[in-house]
Amino acid sequence: MSRVPNPYRPGFNVPPPAFVGRDGVLASVREALDVAALDGRTPRPLILTGTRGVGKTVALGEGAALAAERLGWPTVHVEVRPRRPFTPLLLERLEAVRLDLEHTTKRGKLGPRVTGGKISASALGVGAEVNLERGAEGPTTADPVGEALAATMVVAMREGAGVVLTLDEAQLAARDELAGFTAVLQEHMGDDWPLVVIVAGLPSLRDPNRSVTYLERGEWQELGLLSASDARQALMEPAAEAGRPLDAAAADLLVEASGGYPYAVQLYGHHAWRASSGATRITVAHARRALDAARHELEDGLYVARWNDASPKEQEYLAAVATLIVRTGEATGPQVATALGKAQSQVSYLRDRLLKKGTLYAEGPRLLFLTPGMADWVAGR
Repeated sequence: MSRVPNPYRPGFNVPPPAFVGRDGVLASVREALDVAALDGRTPRPLILTGTRGVGKTVALGEGAALAAERLGWPTVHVEVRPRRPFTPLLLERLEAVRLDLEHTTKRGKLGPRVTGGKISASALGVGAEVNLERGAEGPTTADPVGEALAATMVVAMREGAGVVLTLDEAQLAARDELAGFTAVLQEHMGDDWPLVVIVAGLPSLRDPNRSVTYLERGEWQELGLLSASDARQALMEPAAEAGRPLDAAAADLLVEASGGYPYAVQLYGHHAWRASSGATRITVAHARRALDAARHELEDGLYVARWNDASPKEQEYLAAVATLIVRTGEATGPQVATALGKAQSQVSYLRDRLLKKGTLYAEGPRLLFLTPGMADWVAGR
């Protein structure tokens, strides 16, 4: 039996087949790479924030891919884990990249090499070259992170390369540890290393009690919901390329149901593809079947997880928001406070917590559930 693989990927940290709606982020990554590779300066860090499921980790991967494709540069990637320091993993990854650069040099396969802004071909493709008369000639600090980073950059610069460093789930990092890491970056800004740093985390990364000075001066990009046109492209393009086009009316139905939430877009597309097995096109009938299947999956997965992640007081707030949305079509902070019989100042902290967690998001004065259909589910409880 011949089988055409499902082109949709409704998993967290899984690159979608069509990475749409993030042109601004990719433009910033390209600019940072150009600053590092062609201008001979260390660019300020790029910080990506957004709720879960909007594609922050995928964007980090796209940045790493751009560095590899355009310049042949390696990436040091670290994901912060709950209640665990990230420094040991960072040191391990830096050492691995340093050794790889040295071994690649010995094999004669290192990519782009430079002499001041010139573009040249190499064994790894076309890349930019950078003058090497900049930066330290060896470790200049006793700090382990500074020492490891300096050692890696010395090897990279000696061989005409640079490094991309990505830090994911940064909101989980202890503030002191994150401050120590960024202090090392700040200390070496004047060395003009070809180093591009991209950090990703939840919106809580902006909290005053979590922020660190170096990141405050970075370039911040907020990843949110996809526009209707971007969501439609994310649905229609993979289907067409896989040989089973999605009818426009079916796409409209799925776009509206997804609410532009990237994870939901992939989930609805996934189930529409499954529902259309054996057909030559994905029709409205298939899309309607997909809505039911995807809704059940959301109920058993994200709805329950986000409800259980809320404290009893937060659940009370969510219930009030959901009831107002179902009954009147909208919910605002003052309306929710009135429904709870409280002054707005007494419950505003609950609103802020739920916004930072990504369970709710604000659209002007209106409060909405990030995950499509969750208002009906909460109200039904």
